[in-house]
Amino acid sequence: MIKCLPFEIKIKIRTYGINFDELKEESQPMFDYCSLIKKISFDMILNAINILFNSLVEKSIIKDQTCHYIVFQEICNHLVDKCVISNNRDKKINPKFILNAYNPKQIGSCNKRGSNFPLPSQLPQMKKSLSKLEKFNLNTCIQPRFIQELDNICKNILSIGIYCGCCDEHYLAEFIKNQMNLREIYVMSMNNFHLIKISEAIKIKLEQLTSLTISTGQISLNIFNNKRCDQLIELSIYNFCDQLADIDEWNNFFRYNSIRFKNLKNLEIQCNIKNFKYMGIFLNELSSLQKLELAWSEDEEDNQDLIDELFRNIAKYCSNLIQLELSTPKFTQSLEIILQLCKKLEYLNLLNTNKSNDLNEKILLLGNYFPISLKKFGVQFYLNISKEKLEEFLNNCFMNGIRNLSLGFYIEEFSNDYEIIMMKYVKLGTLNNEFFKSCKNLKNNAKLDSDSDWILD
Repeated sequence: MIKCLPFEIKIKIRTYGINFDELKEESQPMFDYCSLIKKISFDMILNAINILFNSLVEKSIIKDQTCHYIVFQEICNHLVDKCVISNNRDKKINPKFILNAYNPKQIGSCNKRGSNFPLPSQLPQMKKSLSKLEKFNLNTCIQPRFIQELDNICKNILSIGIYCGCCDEHYLAEFIKNQMNLREIYVMSMNNFHLIKISEAIKIKLEQLTSLTISTGQISLNIFNNKRCDQLIELSIYNFCDQLADIDEWNNFFRYNSIRFKNLKNLEIQCNIKNFKYMGIFLNELSSLQKLELAWSEDEEDNQDLIDELFRNIAKYCSNLIQLELSTPKFTQSLEIILQLCKKLEYLNLLNTNKSNDLNEKILLLGNYFPISLKKFGVQFYLNISKEKLEEFLNNCFMNGIRNLSLGFYIEEFSNDYEIIMMKYVKLGTLNNEFFKSCKNLKNNAKLDSDSDWILD
């Protein structure tokens, strides 16, 4: 990269006493293609420069790393100057300039040691480049001073990801409030505490967001109260700290907020099955929903009535679904009502719940109910089915009009007999030919024996 810098920048770097072979007079056209680069990560550039300077010190080409920030700033500034900065007002956000400020040794902990990335005040020549920052990820607690300094420079960040905010919550909350064009927020702290200030900041920005991911309890579901989220396209709610979330919050969220998400297309929720009690009221208003992922945990008591009610609501109110991912129910028959009424479904994936189910025995019945639109069927755990059941399943798919289907699941004790059956249904058009070829290549490349497990994906 240094070789490709313009001659005038190389001369500038030499004034700091940096003289090594990479600074020859010739120039390469690498930076001429910067406008075509989709993402530029400042931290990755810094890491590459650190590796280079470590090598140069070891080879005694330079004495120390004192000037590596100079080179870093010059490269980043030249990148920014070369890139075409478009005013991205589209609903689909694709940030170009990214900063991941984290210390890899601190992920999952809170020792307040700060980030490996230097303070903005240590990069005085890079203020303009940092002002172009569009995506900022904090993978751990970092210095309040870092947030304060960045807040003075950056006002147009589109996407913020916070993986821990316990030390700097006040400063992070102010930072969120001050981003004028913020569109995406991802908050997923690994600790069990309420992020009250950050919740308040998200609530202020809620009506302009297109994507929001939160962990219940840490971020209160009450942030949605009396807010119209007409811009929101993607909403993900996880239960990493479900013990912090009051069940009344869930009930109120589902009962009183549905009309506020008129453009929501992707919904992902992970929580206890009991929290879905009023899910039907919520789904009733989500006519634009195309992707739904629901994963749930269960207590020891029987929850089959709750699951059946949930599935009836999905079938009744989500007829436009294209992609559906669900925790695998105990009884496969529960899925039939969804498959019969969701006629546009292209992707069905059953998630592993580590609970017993009858899918091995009843999988062949699903082929009778798959909508003709289905293009991929996945299961996230091992299936122990005989070749006879596999053939009956595929035959039911064929008779039901399924064509070009891809499978994504594990078959125990896969043998050549299974392959022959699958090849038959490739020729009949039920299975996707490209999918089958990729499976065979995977098998051959891995040199799996006929009695080994085989991944279909």
